[in-house]
Amino acid sequence: MCMNETFVKQPNLPAGRVTLAAVSGAFPEIPDALEAHGVACIRTEADPRLQPQIAHHADMQIFHLDQNRIFVLKGEQALRKKLEAAGFAVAETAAEPVAKYPGDVLCNALLLGDKLLANLGSVDPLIYSFVETLGLQTIHVNQGYTRCATAVVNDHAIITMDDGIYAAAQFMGLDALHITEHEILLDGYDYGFIGGCCGLVDRNVLAFTGALDSLYSADSIRAFLKKHGVKVLELTQNRMIDIGGILPLKVSLNPA
Repeated sequence: MCMNETFVKQPNLPAGRVTLAAVSGAFPEIPDALEAHGVACIRTEADPRLQPQIAHHADMQIFHLDQNRIFVLKGEQALRKKLEAAGFAVAETAAEPVAKYPGDVLCNALLLGDKLLANLGSVDPLIYSFVETLGLQTIHVNQGYTRCATAVVNDHAIITMDDGIYAAAQFMGLDALHITEHEILLDGYDYGFIGGCCGLVDRNVLAFTGALDSLYSADSIRAFLKKHGVKVLELTQNRMIDIGGILPLKVSLNPA
């Protein structure tokens, strides 16, 4: 690990400029754009056990527990080697994924501060066990694609299209923006999720895979991000696409 960077302490919540992220390798223009902004990328490969449309998705293959501790799907050797080379202590899920939902969402849970938001019946049992050992609060939602369905704005604010996640966020005391959005592309599906097309690349910069104005809810999202002092970074000017999120893994130790 470079001496000028450190692991993201709280998953999804970088405290500074992100220097390493995990991202789908299926759309090279996205990691290329991230790297042009100084964010090195671990590019996922397709997992043939998942549906082809989401087989590259980082949020389907990875669960970041804390700092340098991270989970990958059982048998994900190539990804495991990349993460270990970056200094991570990597564990594999206890269960193997299957293509049919909900057997594919073993890793697709959202850690936000001291809380885990997930379909607790579908998250991998070993991940759940570690979360309990850490004393984190667990909150059940019906949506199995919890991480993908949630855009993290900061430790107290999220954006989601899912009714159950929105209700849970309100219960948790979070500031949540509920949107109706059918303009996020995801091949083979009617539409993708908001969390799958973005990720924090700095404490107050949210990177999107495409042009924000391609979304019906663009104005609402801009106003919500402005309210929380978060800037928008558009990695391309294409239509927004769900790639399985941009997962921040390391941050710079140098001030911006």
